[in-house]
Amino acid sequence: MESPRLSDRQLQAFQQVMDCGTVSGAAQRMLIAQPGVTRLLKQLEHDLGFALFERRRGRLVPTPEARLFHRELVRVWSGLEELRTTARRIREREMGGLRISAMPLLGMTFLPDVLAAFTKQHGEAQAELATFRSEQVLEDVVTQRADLGFAMLGGGDERVESEAFRLESVCLLPADHPLVAQAKVSIKDLHGQPLISYEPRDPTRQALDRLIEAAAVRPQRQLQVSLALQAARLVAQGGGIAIIDPLNARGFEGQNIAIRPFEADLGDTFYLLTPREQPLSSLAKDFIEAFRAQFFAMRV
Repeated sequence: MESPRLSDRQLQAFQQVMDCGTVSGAAQRMLIAQPGVTRLLKQLEHDLGFALFERRRGRLVPTPEARLFHRELVRVWSGLEELRTTARRIREREMGGLRISAMPLLGMTFLPDVLAAFTKQHGEAQAELATFRSEQVLEDVVTQRADLGFAMLGGGDERVESEAFRLESVCLLPADHPLVAQAKVSIKDLHGQPLISYEPRDPTRQALDRLIEAAAVRPQRQLQVSLALQAARLVAQGGGIAIIDPLNARGFEGQNIAIRPFEADLGDTFYLLTPREQPLSSLAKDFIEAFRAQFFAMRV
């Protein structure tokens, strides 16, 4: 037996009669004449193969079959309404998930600030921010465990799309340090100073070491850390001075710390990574634009 061919108009007429209890009331809601509603009901009964209403004492009374059918219709239409709502929210970018993998330089301070402002403008959007070393960030993007990645690696990797961002370095100083009186700090100013260093494999550490060696400068190296945040906290406690990125530095300004531009170019570049073969969602594109805007507006 063939499945009944049901039109939206037939189902609307049935729904309105069930709600109103009369053909006249349904006709008013549907903005059509009463005979039109009656015709739609008869067509629906014919297509379904069973009666929907009985007339008793001048009133329409739904049959048991009609009540069962109406219960299922309400369930289906409720699901369709949820589907329409979901489509609208996707269209208006309120829904969807965003997975971000980032190196600590960005993942600990700057990206949370961007994400906090971003989610306020994107309703119920779900976002996940994970922090890893650059090697893991690159792997996350390649395997599409992350929609976006921020890493010091990946600029020449053919498996991902990349956008380069340049970072100028700054010098963090205890607020009472003599170098605070200078407008800028140079390589030569590091001579004899207690310099907080990063791990030997860190690109910033390696670039700074090359410049220090070329300038024949000898800073005091007593403390070594893994993260810029650790270096900044040590500076705030008078543990030495540190060369760090301006993104992390700005979070410590005023906390017994002074920030001065570092005139040497350490070549600090990080990359925004996206999967090469996977189109970006609207949510991901919007986040990238928000990141760019906040990054380029950042001043130290």
